[in-house]
Amino acid sequence: MQFSLTPTLSPSVRKSITLIYHFAERESKSRYKRSLLGWFWSFLNPLVTVGVYWFIFGAVYRAVPPVTDNGNAENFGLYLFTGLIIWTLFTGLVEGSMEWLTSVSDLRKKIYFPTETALLGGAASNLVQTLLEVAVLVVIMAALSNIGWTLVFLPVAMALALGFGLGLGFIVSVLNARYRDVKYLAGILLNVAFFAVPIVYTPELLEKEEIPGIARGLVEWNPVALFIEISRDATYFLQVPLWNRFLAAVVWSVTTLVIGWVFFRKQSMSISEEP
Repeated sequence: MQFSLTPTLSPSVRKSITLIYHFAERESKSRYKRSLLGWFWSFLNPLVTVGVYWFIFGAVYRAVPPVTDNGNAENFGLYLFTGLIIWTLFTGLVEGSMEWLTSVSDLRKKIYFPTETALLGGAASNLVQTLLEVAVLVVIMAALSNIGWTLVFLPVAMALALGFGLGLGFIVSVLNARYRDVKYLAGILLNVAFFAVPIVYTPELLEKEEIPGIARGLVEWNPVALFIEISRDATYFLQVPLWNRFLAAVVWSVTTLVIGWVFFRKQSMSISEEP
């Protein structure tokens, strides 16, 4: 008797995986279509980002970055970059979901296919982009000897941000299919939300007396801030995340993903009729 180490997948599951791969490939190819440098931009963009933020906040404003684990890697550009990786992943999923669903609007009127595969494929492509940025960050931190076993929490932070962003993406993509104003409203809300997350400032600024307690709580406990905190603990401070904040991040991510998935599945047939 022979046993297979690989579980047998049903035809529907295999079809969905194939579609996800197709949509991911399509999104990846369109990202740098007609570009001479192609995927090299994925490495160049984060390097330029670190350089620009280092110059603005480190050289011009002389912002003092938090102390790293080894005391040798203090750089405000790197501190910002550890937060921007998670923020870019999150916003890319929310904004991208609306585009990914809209891009298959004509196709879903002609044939039936699991509509969520378009969003999952786009999310996979977005994740690859983030992994390239993470590779740049890890190389820099390794060069500065500020790296340790806590790095295992970085993929966890990315997974949590992925689940939360995709959950919201499922919801806003459906709403945007019916009311195109949602896309513009989401853009405005994300711009405002950027300053509710400690990316361009340190959490210590929230301890000032003039900061209202409710504002401090919203910044400290909003989900994206929790994901960014886990990312920074893993790569910048080289410490284990606080268990209560880690648990809160998991609850936010899983709950939002489940709610978004259920909402999308219930609306998947009706949105096929939307123009």
